[in-house]
Amino acid sequence: MKRNILLSILFLAIVVICTTGALFMTSFTTAEPKRIDLIVYARKYAYDPPIIRVNKGDTVSINLITRDVTHGFYIEGYDIDAKIKPEHSSDFGTLYLRHPSQGHNFTEVDAIEFVANKTGKFRYRCSQTCGYMHPFMLGELIVNPNYPFWGGVGFAIGTFIATMLIF
Repeated sequence: MKRNILLSILFLAIVVICTTGALFMTSFTTAEPKRIDLIVYARKYAYDPPIIRVNKGDTVSINLITRDVTHGFYIEGYDIDAKIKPEHSSDFGTLYLRHPSQGHNFTEVDAIEFVANKTGKFRYRCSQTCGYMHPFMLGELIVNPNYPFWGGVGFAIGTFIATMLIF
């Protein structure tokens, strides 16, 4: 009975050590950055998609589209403020971008582009008054590190090593 308990503790200890080691090692490496091209639809009081997920280091290109009124797109933590004015002949409209901390005026651009260089959750919100429910027009940018994959690899290796040592 004591032998089974000791073997179980040894098994769990090896699995935990390998999983933790793999997660620790991934903190020194990053996944290969990618270019993420997105289309975000702005309509009265909502964004579609409401949640955008990317990995740290990815270059994000957002094509903002509106069909109803002028909308804004301000991303907290990234110094990005954009506005789009609808055009009747096209879905795309005219997109303007500025960096508020630098004091620049809006300039016309084709897309909102930035590098997701900070991990965490960042809200994006409408920065142009678009109606009475304007304050509730929010979305969320989630910038993830790529840790779960390597934690799973460490768990699998730890399970294999522990099984081979015990049996």
